[in-house]
Amino acid sequence: MALLQSKDDCYDVIAVQGKGTFGEVVKAWKRGTGEMVAIKMLKNDFLRSRIIKNEIKLLKAIRAVDPEESHFIHFIEYFHDEAKFYLVFELLQQNLFEYQKKNGFAPVPVRHIRTITAQVLGALSKLKELSIIHADLKPENIMLIDQAKYPFKIKVIDFGSASMFNQVRYVKEPYIQSRFYRAPEILLGLPFCEKVDMWSLGCIIAELQLGCPLYPGNSEYDQIRYICDTQGMPKSHALCAASKSLLFFNRKIDSNKENQWRIKTLEEYQLETNVKPLEKRKFILKSLDQIESVNVPKSYYSDVEGLVEYDDLKNMVELIKRMLTLDSHERITPNAALKHTFISLQQLKLNYEHTKYYQLAQQCQYDGTRKADGYHYRTSSGSHHRLPSPNYYQDEAVKDTNDMAEIQRCIKQMENLHIAEPDKVVNLKPWSDGTYHPELAGYQDHAYLRASTRQNDYLHLEQRRNPVASQFGNYWTSKHSKVPLHSKSDASFSNPVGRNRDDATKCGDEERRIINSLDLSTQKFNTGEDHAPYKKPEAFTVEVLEPSVCPID
Repeated sequence: MALLQSKDDCYDVIAVQGKGTFGEVVKAWKRGTGEMVAIKMLKNDFLRSRIIKNEIKLLKAIRAVDPEESHFIHFIEYFHDEAKFYLVFELLQQNLFEYQKKNGFAPVPVRHIRTITAQVLGALSKLKELSIIHADLKPENIMLIDQAKYPFKIKVIDFGSASMFNQVRYVKEPYIQSRFYRAPEILLGLPFCEKVDMWSLGCIIAELQLGCPLYPGNSEYDQIRYICDTQGMPKSHALCAASKSLLFFNRKIDSNKENQWRIKTLEEYQLETNVKPLEKRKFILKSLDQIESVNVPKSYYSDVEGLVEYDDLKNMVELIKRMLTLDSHERITPNAALKHTFISLQQLKLNYEHTKYYQLAQQCQYDGTRKADGYHYRTSSGSHHRLPSPNYYQDEAVKDTNDMAEIQRCIKQMENLHIAEPDKVVNLKPWSDGTYHPELAGYQDHAYLRASTRQNDYLHLEQRRNPVASQFGNYWTSKHSKVPLHSKSDASFSNPVGRNRDDATKCGDEERRIINSLDLSTQKFNTGEDHAPYKKPEAFTVEVLEPSVCPID
């Protein structure tokens, strides 16, 4: 059993939680306070040193705000030796992927998806204020605090791929975001901003509803192909501006001297790259609207409560569509999403205030905002960062006060943000300032967010028409369904911090026995022992079979 010693405290390593390419996460006992913590141990080599120092810099900036209200993991301290860096965090229970796996990848109820979504949006809103792009949002990086005590209360973790807005200029060919959650602008080689995180969140919401990834591409070509099958082709001017378009698309100039684009066929791509495209989707959707008809129980059509939940599902799909717009300039922002009717519950309150489902939805919303007891967080005395209050949706503006000097400096530097491209440098301004750039003509006069045109005319319940679900390989109606296996193609280090269902500040019987047997005298620093490598589930081929229903209440 290893002993790790920082400047101010000692940590006894209890168990290894997981391993990745660049390091591992261990569960440890903090002698100074008697608390259980998670320690992220990263290799201190030349290539990783700069990345680790950048992560520590961002964690310090995030630590200045209340981690409870902003839904970030609490960063305690860091230390290092010649071999490794050690980042100490609060110990959390399990990530969303582990939760889904434990429940057989059954769809998560819509009211619980809202609870998770609202908290992640709050975190993304705070990151935008801090001028930070997370750039690796996925189920593995969204942690459940304690599912027994605080249902679906979450925190965002792993800022190893994060960067400041003003540092985007140095990224020439970005390889960020896990493939399943990678935004089109990254896939195509377009200028990008913090809205790549909104795309990732939209994919996560859809995955929680479907029980499997929306776009589980085995390669970037498969990823682009899946997106185009469901959402259509990107705009022509975007493909003309993108640096990687010709890897996935063929271009032809018509008689009017206009560019005509089409995605390469499977045979064309395989012939050019010698890489065979694969089909790994469980649901092949022709539009995002079809999410409304997947995994929908028949009870939705037979009673009032079911119809209320189905309306809630449609509102959720509306928000997913706003998050998954191919043009990032039209993609919804975190603050606007927090005011969306799916998050605010305004529509349900107006039409179904006296239903049981609305009362449950309100309770779930309260569970997501309830403060967790246990760990005492210390924040800067001059910082007052808060998530929206219960009256947030009635207020037209919520102002943040006492912004940090570092934030202001970064925001000012955004005026000079640009993206390096082959043979030239484009001075890109992520927000419209009236400046015309011929290199990116299609991105100058972009459409700002507009109010949804969807009409909220609600008919009497007896006048509703039942949606058709069976034609999409319905999870509930198929006679040959089975809960699919799940896989993640990317094997990158996902910081799987976890803990048992017991309180984080207490040790179980086995842990207490281990701790009592430790020699608490000062020992020579030890970086740990060899352990079996952590492996993610193997890749799979999806097959639609009969599932055993696993409801999540």
